Amino acid sequence: MKEVFLTKFMEGLIAELEKEQRSGTAHVYRSTLNRVRKFMNGREMSFKQLTSEWLIRFEQRLLSEQLKWNTVSTYMRMLRSIYNQALERGIATYTPRLFSKVHTGVDSPVKRAVSPEVISKLMKSEKELPQNLSFCRDVFVLLFLFRGMSFVDLAYLRKCDLQGDVITYRRHKTGRRMTVVVCAEAMAIIDKYKDEFSHSPYLFPIIKNPNGNEYRQYTRMLRLENYHLLELARSLNIRERLSTYTARHTWATTALRQNFNSNLICDAMGHSSVKVTETYFQPFKEAEINRMNQSIIAFVLSKNG
Repeated sequence: MKEVFLTKFMEGLIAELEKEQRSGTAHVYRSTLNRVRKFMNGREMSFKQLTSEWLIRFEQRLLSEQLKWNTVSTYMRMLRSIYNQALERGIATYTPRLFSKVHTGVDSPVKRAVSPEVISKLMKSEKELPQNLSFCRDVFVLLFLFRGMSFVDLAYLRKCDLQGDVITYRRHKTGRRMTVVVCAEAMAIIDKYKDEFSHSPYLFPIIKNPNGNEYRQYTRMLRLENYHLLELARSLNIRERLSTYTARHTWATTALRQNFNSNLICDAMGHSSVKVTETYFQPFKEAEINRMNQSIIAFVLSKNG
């Protein structure tokens, strides 16, 4: 069998992803490919060279370039995904525990969720806002109401995905089929924008022109949304930091506070496993643990020695 280079195989996967309009995943694969080629000094790399020792050296190089652990983990997980796809196609040879000595987990040291009071304030505030901040608020609220939907999935929702009060779509990241029942509050927001660009197949004016550069329009609007969320927080005297990802983390954390099962939350968010979902809970759990410790210290100090 003719040897297939890992780097060439990656190029083929990227082309497949772009054809399927999975531009975000294609972008991450492309970034991984660029890092591998840089590490290999521009040389092509075979699957035989993908060893545990090579992965360790690659990880050390990435860390030496001051990349964060989550970024390093992303590259390792992309390589693992590519390796697994090569195994399925009979291109690579199975190596037990190939990725066991490098970091493939996801750390969430930063608290991204906000309090339920902040979400309530955003939904109920009657303050007159400029049009850009009003749209920004509506988008953020929808992300929360749609079970912490990712911004990319909201951007690519089509008008035909909404049938009655049910939205059916596939997650841009994983391709998993999702169904969301639209509540009255969300439907009111949809009605404000669904006919703003009648020529567009998309439900919201995030991707406005279906002319082949949809991914560029999405990334531009993502940057604008996050910038406007900072302005919105200042305008409404919200001290907590807002971003599109805040809505997703807040929905998950609120569900956990309401004592819903982690597996149920995992399914609701379309995660591949409950381990992914639990990374959202880590900051919340750590805050609870710190409060517990403070309570114990206060109790001990209140006693007479």
